[in-house]
Amino acid sequence: MNEQDFARHARHLLLAWIALIVLMCASLGSAYVALGAGNAVASFGIAIAKSAIVVALFMRLARGSVAVRIVAAMGLAMWLVLAGLSGVDYATRASHPAAYQQPRQLPAPGVTVRP
Repeated sequence: MNEQDFARHARHLLLAWIALIVLMCASLGSAYVALGAGNAVASFGIAIAKSAIVVALFMRLARGSVAVRIVAAMGLAMWLVLAGLSGVDYATRASHPAAYQQPRQLPAPGVTVRP
């Protein structure tokens, strides 16, 4: 690796680091803003952007071999299947309230209680 390639790679790493820090601050800031359902959308968008930076720069999937890309795609597909099945399980599960028992007061020490 010559000096020019090294400088370009270092610049890419610095830009990625700055972008990840900015996205982390955006994620923190969105936690304190009441957007309702928009908070989930913003959080997912930020997470996708951070994942894309990591996949593109650090995992180098764009320049990886076909086998590496297939394995990464299968991993993502498997994760999506598991997340979908978890969502279906949660959506179709019946919710039964927990059994409730009335609390009883313990007698004071030395006091006998007759039934």
